[in-house]
Amino acid sequence: MGWLRDWIMAVTCAAMALALLEGLVPDGAGKKVCRLAGGLALLLVAVGPVARLDPGEIAGSLADYRGELDSYEQALAEQSEERYKTIIAERTAAYIVDKAAEMGFSCRVEVTVDYDDNKLPCPREITAWGEWTPDQRDALSRIMAEDLGVPAERQHFEENLP
Repeated sequence: MGWLRDWIMAVTCAAMALALLEGLVPDGAGKKVCRLAGGLALLLVAVGPVARLDPGEIAGSLADYRGELDSYEQALAEQSEERYKTIIAERTAAYIVDKAAEMGFSCRVEVTVDYDDNKLPCPREITAWGEWTPDQRDALSRIMAEDLGVPAERQHFEENLP
């Protein structure tokens, strides 16, 4: 941004100097020549920085910008994946809590989400805390296995609420 400020200052100073010089020159052919020379000088001041640009520097800046953009895209993709996994965990836990309520007991559920063989996020492990009968626990375990695909060895039941 510093170069842009410098460029604007140079063009502004050149325009002011041109206006002052044009005001000092008397009317006639001299004023026309002064306007032509001043216009060319202002054009050189305005276009000069563009002519001095180094193509290698521009390419390097663009490569740096592309690297930053790729980094931001990767961070955004990771953040999106984590958010997606969180949503799956929350909705899965709510589903289990609703099923438990239908069976007549309350519980708190924590779900761990991981990627399956198809690289899709799915419930991996479930921990439930609550008070239930053995039949209620078995029914909830079957729901976790059949509806959610979480086998019994990845289901954990704790008798007390944390």
